[in-house]
Amino acid sequence: MTDQHQGGYRGAAGRGGNGGGPRRGGAGRPAGGRDGRSSGGYKKYDGKKPSGDSRGGYRGGKPGEGGYRGGKPNGGGYRGGKPGEGKPYGSGKPSYNGRRDDRDFRDGDSRGGKPYKKFDGPKSDRQGGYRGKLGDKSFGDKRQGGYRGSKDGARGGQRGPKRFDGKKYDGPKKFDRRDDRRDDRRFERRDDEHRTQTPAVPERSVAMTSPRASSRFGAPAPAPAVEHDARSARDDRGQRPRRDDRHQGDARRGSRDGGPRGGRGGRPQPVKLSPGRAAACEIGRIVREREAFVSEVTPSVIAKHEGISPEDAAFATKIARGVTSTLGTLDEFIDRNLRSPEDIQDDVRDALRVSAYELLFLGKDAYAAVDQGVELVRSVQPKASGLANSVLRKMSTSAKKFPYGNPDLSLQVLARSQAFPLWFAKRLMNEMGLKQATDFMRASNADAPVFIAVNPIKADEAEVVEVFDQAGSLMEPSATVPGCYLVKDARVLRKPAVRALFENGSVCVSDESAQAIAALACPEGDVEAFLEIGAGRGTKTILVQGNAVRRFGRTVPMVSVDDHAFKGELLAKRAAAYGIQSVRPLTADARKLSEKLPEASFDAVLVDAPCSGAGTMRRHPEIRWRLTAEQIEEMAAIEYDLLAEAAKMVKPGGTLTYATCTVFEAENSQVVDRFRRTKFGEAFEIEETIATTLSASGADAHYAVRMKRVR
Repeated sequence: MTDQHQGGYRGAAGRGGNGGGPRRGGAGRPAGGRDGRSSGGYKKYDGKKPSGDSRGGYRGGKPGEGGYRGGKPNGGGYRGGKPGEGKPYGSGKPSYNGRRDDRDFRDGDSRGGKPYKKFDGPKSDRQGGYRGKLGDKSFGDKRQGGYRGSKDGARGGQRGPKRFDGKKYDGPKKFDRRDDRRDDRRFERRDDEHRTQTPAVPERSVAMTSPRASSRFGAPAPAPAVEHDARSARDDRGQRPRRDDRHQGDARRGSRDGGPRGGRGGRPQPVKLSPGRAAACEIGRIVREREAFVSEVTPSVIAKHEGISPEDAAFATKIARGVTSTLGTLDEFIDRNLRSPEDIQDDVRDALRVSAYELLFLGKDAYAAVDQGVELVRSVQPKASGLANSVLRKMSTSAKKFPYGNPDLSLQVLARSQAFPLWFAKRLMNEMGLKQATDFMRASNADAPVFIAVNPIKADEAEVVEVFDQAGSLMEPSATVPGCYLVKDARVLRKPAVRALFENGSVCVSDESAQAIAALACPEGDVEAFLEIGAGRGTKTILVQGNAVRRFGRTVPMVSVDDHAFKGELLAKRAAAYGIQSVRPLTADARKLSEKLPEASFDAVLVDAPCSGAGTMRRHPEIRWRLTAEQIEEMAAIEYDLLAEAAKMVKPGGTLTYATCTVFEAENSQVVDRFRRTKFGEAFEIEETIATTLSASGADAHYAVRMKRVR
């Protein structure tokens, strides 16, 4: 038997006893009703403290002005409050679960209860005070509550009816009272599971990982940074470990639709990297390392990713081209969210560019761009995934403020919004005006339309149109260029019947403006000798010969000059595939052409001058951020030399056509004007000029002028 004294039972030292203190019925829960309500109270003490009793003391006073105040820390006494205040039990700090006793009660609801009677029975060894035999009264009167919880088993309800009827309960016991567990769960021990306590592993806050918390605050639930085995580890609050809850059936508990969910009740599922993003990142890396062109790198990279779907291949191409065309703006955006931009590795930056492009220019959801971005960085640099997670989340927030100003009020903001270098935007505005320059930049960011040229040497236009129609795409003929058609649905280019047309040389892909220049270069009169300067891969060669067949019923003898031997070999093979046998490739420096060819020996000369290519940036995304103002002036000087040398090859009465695919006056009209101011240039008169304007759904921006040698 233990000691008794008036005012309540005090347990053994260190166990906490009752002593008027809160009973502990579970893992740190206060005794009494839910939310800190007291189930009873202490009778008023009107005697004196026994002599020699050092376990605490009574602070006397008038009835109702004070209560029993425990003494030593392990005395377990009831702290009723300061003397004279007479505060009810539970009016102090919030309890363990965060509930307070100052909430509203119904009228007549007492915070106290019936007083405890003096304890005369045996004491239990369990912590939390006295626990007598089942069915016996505890501290006098029968308790008014038993099972903690509401009718539906939810946490935080009022006391239900008493659970035990005096008989010993041998059924399954609940040892985890969290609200995401149910009574009908079953626990199956795994072969490798040892039910031993392990050191505590911190567990992430539910507020950061729960889908409900995510929907509440309008942001997706981030994936845990560190995974841990929740079956064997206690969290830092001392609660029991989570066990593997395998429920009968396919539905997992804790999800309304029966599927897996994050937060409580389910493990986070690993994020799978999209093959399209992986391919796009690899394309970007190769383009950066080799200073290559996206159109040349993309096919080989896509072929390496075996099993990639056509949709993922198209997505990879779109991402790769978009990242390349907006490169400088993406880097500026990434650097805004880095403390030390110079420390980031190149391959990590390649991966971040993919996510940045999705956030700024594709309008992708932040959670998709962030999750995929982290996995993309992990695939190229695993140790940088933590940095990527932090940076990408900052980027997703910063993207909402892009372009950081009003484009209508600031040219710098306008250039940023259209992903153009500032100097480029200024030059366009000075030459075109603000409105036309803005339209040009916007059109340069649009997807380029697909035009095809029908080869009259091998195909009939009506038959080609029928093949495309059967494949699922209508063809819109050009109003000004014969044999030119706009393909309404470019997806048909992958159809076998359409691919066969390209393989047998019936059609080729070429912009409407390029086809117009080829038609302009082919003169009205019969041609015995044609000179092409800057042949490249031979597209203009094929187009000029197609126009010759339409006009003269035959191909014309042609010399095609380029300064790279491999291009001459490629041109010869391609011309043969299109049924052209009258072309002779020549490798030479066209600025010294008179050393290779006799002067005044050609009826028509076409100078397809190498230029900045500013009019074709939506097809060649590398141009925008590689081009410099100095290069434009250098190109203009080369173009003048080519035009002046080509003019020597023209017979009197023959034609000279000068063409570029740029919009800068320094490479177009200024080159022609400079040539015509020379003594030899005075012999040429301008017959026709083409200057197409770039539009979102139309042709590229090209420039061409045809001159005739009059003497």
